[in-house]
Amino acid sequence: MSETSSGIRRPILANGEGLRKDVSAPKPGGGNKFDPQTAEEARVLLAPKVADALRAAKALPPTLRAERLLVEAKLLPNYIAPSSFPGNLLSRLDAIPVGSRAETGIYRTKTRSNAAGTRRLILSVSDAGLDTFNELLQQGAGNKFSGAVFEDLKTLDDVSLSQPPLKQLEQDASLWEAVLHPETDRSGRPTPLSQATLEKWKNLISSLGGEVLSDYVRTVGGLTFTAVELPAGSAMDASRFNPLRVLRPMPGIRPRPGFGTRSIQALSAPAVSSHPSDLPRVAVFDGGLDGITPFFPEGSTDLTTEPSDAHDLSHGAGVGGAASYGLVQPGDTPLPPPLPVDHYRVLPAPHIRGDLEGYWVLDRISQVLREGRHSIVNLSLGPALAVEEDQEPNLWTSTLDQLAWDHNILFVVAAGNDGDKDAQLGLHRVQVPADMVNGISVGASDAPAPTKPWGRAPYSSMGPGRQGSRIQPSCLQFGGVAGNEFLLMKTDGNFQLAAGTSFAAPVVTHALSRLTTRIPSYSPNVLRAFVAHFAERHRTRIKLINEVGYGRLPLTFDDNLDCSPDEVHVLFTDVVKRKELIGYQVPIPAASTGDLQVQISLAYASPIDPAEATEYTQASVELGFRPHDQMYSFRSPKGESSTIYRTLDRRSDDAFDLTTAGWTPGQEPVTKGLGTAGPTTESQLRDEGKWETVRSTRISLRENEVLNPRLEVSYLARQSGGALDSSPSEIPFALLISVIDKSKSGTLYDQARAQFPVLQPMQRVQPRLRART
Repeated sequence: MSETSSGIRRPILANGEGLRKDVSAPKPGGGNKFDPQTAEEARVLLAPKVADALRAAKALPPTLRAERLLVEAKLLPNYIAPSSFPGNLLSRLDAIPVGSRAETGIYRTKTRSNAAGTRRLILSVSDAGLDTFNELLQQGAGNKFSGAVFEDLKTLDDVSLSQPPLKQLEQDASLWEAVLHPETDRSGRPTPLSQATLEKWKNLISSLGGEVLSDYVRTVGGLTFTAVELPAGSAMDASRFNPLRVLRPMPGIRPRPGFGTRSIQALSAPAVSSHPSDLPRVAVFDGGLDGITPFFPEGSTDLTTEPSDAHDLSHGAGVGGAASYGLVQPGDTPLPPPLPVDHYRVLPAPHIRGDLEGYWVLDRISQVLREGRHSIVNLSLGPALAVEEDQEPNLWTSTLDQLAWDHNILFVVAAGNDGDKDAQLGLHRVQVPADMVNGISVGASDAPAPTKPWGRAPYSSMGPGRQGSRIQPSCLQFGGVAGNEFLLMKTDGNFQLAAGTSFAAPVVTHALSRLTTRIPSYSPNVLRAFVAHFAERHRTRIKLINEVGYGRLPLTFDDNLDCSPDEVHVLFTDVVKRKELIGYQVPIPAASTGDLQVQISLAYASPIDPAEATEYTQASVELGFRPHDQMYSFRSPKGESSTIYRTLDRRSDDAFDLTTAGWTPGQEPVTKGLGTAGPTTESQLRDEGKWETVRSTRISLRENEVLNPRLEVSYLARQSGGALDSSPSEIPFALLISVIDKSKSGTLYDQARAQFPVLQPMQRVQPRLRART
């Protein structure tokens, strides 16, 4: 309930950034890091591998290589943190990181070993650099190979010439997508493939009886994507090209869901011949609309010259109707004015050989969005390609993530309808570009909120997603199932029966577009934070996280804009600079008694590097929560106790006794974990989603666990290969924090308002209307 019996409103509070407080970053701690191998052991292991790579490099004819060689070096999982990056060794070898691949390895400690995620660094190396590496490995430690350079060897357990994954090459296809590695410029920065190397690639394909389709060469980041026609059986020969990263069959556009034959008369035209003005424009790219009608008074813009297709028009009207009006049911008359949506017809694409329509559609989408007129984009289409565990770069995902960052756009993407396909082959996973890190992916639930019970619709594609967006889909929304189909709006106000994530996504698009009309200011970060924060958690969410993401969304966020007497929702919007540590007072009133639940949701956008499968996001915003400002961890003197750490109130007698006995308190109050308990290694942090651009967690706190709690926000940037970088200089982010009084005292909201006057009620905006033109 958002109101008391007297009808008093308790709006969500804004200006959380006004709760900033000064904090100091703790000094780096000591402790010995376990090394699973010595540098000398690594030298013995690597020497024959580098010798083999050198022989293979010398055997490469000039037609199969660029000016510099592409070499891969596999890191042990113990050394994937930025602080362990082997920069001294790479500098000595003139080896420049230009990307990475996802890989698995053995993470070892003193007592155990287990499989864990790691990566293969993709390095641009001169011939002289590879010669030097071989020479140094043969010599061992000495004057030319000393100190930090030699010690960096222990981070590696494999070195080889770069080559594309072989599993892709075994498939039968005539049209392929080839992805080529970056080169490096004179300053040593990765840069797209040179024209000279691209010509070598074209000549190689021509010599095999194929063709590189010059009209379909695209660059994103440092990568070059090319469309290639090849005769049967020649893919393996093409893979010998050293700058080639991936060669895979070209994916086509996803098939659109089918529709039921029964039509249901339901609607009359909107009663008000106007729509909200000064609102963000939503773009829907789909099959277009069948003319201008009272329900779609602005019609659609044709970006394709092909004649319209009846099935595509039905899909476009259904998607466009859900984006404009939300989930409409028979009897919902009169309809409210549609929210401002620009409908673009991109299907069917012009007749292009093979499956190149995907390139054409993406070009049209990019062209419109670069004009900067749209803040929210609905995509219920994309390539028929599930995200793969190796997370090799994809043109759609990389292009749209870059557009989202450059133009401050929120993409709402249908997760795909292959959730019931073969999980052993990975065909059940979310489909490109639903794996993007700067958007929201929407799966389908079998019932709309607030109906219970609910779960994932069987066809709805599942996670996990790529690094930086492992929690996929982001959320569920009703998409229809057999016996409870989605009522798909037609341009004439009739309905058809349908089911698919194609229709769940625009219901979310509508809810977010409507949300922007209810709050005084917004950003894609704020909207994504609302999605994660107010999604209804499934009762078995942790078990089903790859099915439901953060949970099922409401049909609108209107009820979430008010608080009950026992809760307070606070919105923070701020910017964190590189290497900065920001502290915020968590709005828990000092007068509150009883146990509490705190929910914290973070959303930020990140620049991306498509060449980095494991470091795809270049920015990581980290959170730390210190619930009690007098609770410290005390470390025992060396060899004095079997108990290494104890956590105590620093003011207590026990703490005084420990300090007298030589125990050392920590520099800052203890933190409470935000998320899955226990990750301590970089591999675990990555595997358990600590690098997500959206995160949401709930924490239970007993009364005696809370005193002047604070949240800390920090930002770490990356560059190629995982080493630290100096850009971008700052990252905007949004936080939502909710505090809930489990004792139901009925006073928490008022106490928070009294103690934190800097927090101001978020006023609902009354949207202005203007006549249609």
